[in-house]
Amino acid sequence: MKKILYIFIVSQFLFNCSINKDKQAPINDYMSSLNLKESDKIMIIQEKINNNVTIDIFKGKTYFEPQTNKYERNEGVDKPLFDEKNWEKMKFKYEDKYIKDYWIKGIYWTLNDFKHQNIIFIKQEKFPNPGKYEKFDFQENYKVFSFSDPIYYKNNKYAVFSIKSTTTDYKNIDETSILIMVKIKDKWTVIEKVGNGIYQ
Repeated sequence: MKKILYIFIVSQFLFNCSINKDKQAPINDYMSSLNLKESDKIMIIQEKINNNVTIDIFKGKTYFEPQTNKYERNEGVDKPLFDEKNWEKMKFKYEDKYIKDYWIKGIYWTLNDFKHQNIIFIKQEKFPNPGKYEKFDFQENYKVFSFSDPIYYKNNKYAVFSIKSTTTDYKNIDETSILIMVKIKDKWTVIEKVGNGIYQ
């Protein structure tokens, strides 16, 4: 009986891990494209970036243009990939209406989310801020990433997520971009990277 219970618990654990990795397939496929070796240690900010950041970067800034007497878009994803109707659907489905913070606290990335397993997790508040002239020397130079959860656009044709990246030598992780991906031969593949001037 104990053996059966043990097998059941292990199988459930493996099943849940598989679901997590499938849910994060766009991020895992992106990381696979970096050609990381199993021995390559990377660092990931433990808190997730709010999906609202992804949604806002996708649309870009809106401002009133006196010459045309209309509201115009600046930055963001270019048309025809961007269209207001599909963006509104994405916003309605994925916007966090209750948590407006940039970083989602209390919902953390874990090893179960990633195929690459050689990862050091670090809390965002503990990652050094060069602007504060903090002294923080890592033993090695790692690639550092921060991600939002993937969200989907135009009937799941496109996957989108926010990303920040740096190294432990450089330490500056201010710039935020979104990656837009489509599935090619069963792999999510980046087709566009869009930066922004809103979130810094």
